[in-house]
Amino acid sequence: MRKNEGRVYFAFDGTDYDPSEITKILNIEPTQIRYKGELPSANLPKKTSWMLSTPNIVDEYIDIYQMATSITKTLEPKINLIKQIKEQFTLTTRLEVVLWFSVDENSSTPAIGFEVETIDFLGKVGALIDIDTYLKPCDLKEIE
Repeated sequence: MRKNEGRVYFAFDGTDYDPSEITKILNIEPTQIRYKGELPSANLPKKTSWMLSTPNIVDEYIDIYQMATSITKTLEPKINLIKQIKEQFTLTTRLEVVLWFSVDENSSTPAIGFEVETIDFLGKVGALIDIDTYLKPCDLKEIE
């Protein structure tokens, strides 16, 4: 049976800032940092991002509720610092959900939703929610 794949991350996005400053202020190591234009041929990404992510989960059942909650619980004690960072560096914040759906019709689709506490946190810090979904390419080993 093919499995779904997904992760959830919280990001600070901006055009002209040093992500290491966010690390210092929050005292949290990011999972990933992307720099504006680091892929010069495609001029991507369009912004610099500091990201705190869940692990990439590969399973039949992906629980976005739980994944989003784990990220926001980590950041919840830092709400005032997050607001300060956004203002100081003129940044936006987002909760990003990235999902790859199995094309196997016998596979369950991920549960996409958010707990009240997650929505409350996102409202307090002024973050948007972005959900990117993709079809997971077929693995030839699975066909044989």
